[in-house]
Amino acid sequence: MSKNFDAYMKLDKTGLQNKYVIIVNGTVVARGENIEEMLDRVRQEYPDEIPFVAKVPDERMLIL
Repeated sequence: MSKNFDAYMKLDKTGLQNKYVIIVNGTVVARGENIEEMLDRVRQEYPDEIPFVAKVPDERMLIL
């Protein structure tokens, strides 16, 4: 597993349902609803890093 994925799995997702999170080097660097603006900002701040992007599912969502 990657450091970013591990950070996502350990993340307190309270209040983040149906929102995006972007993690770089194991740290959440952005969270919100507008993924395009968030990615533009993160790419400018961390040009040499590959960001981990995930949408936090609603607690009622069933993932198979």
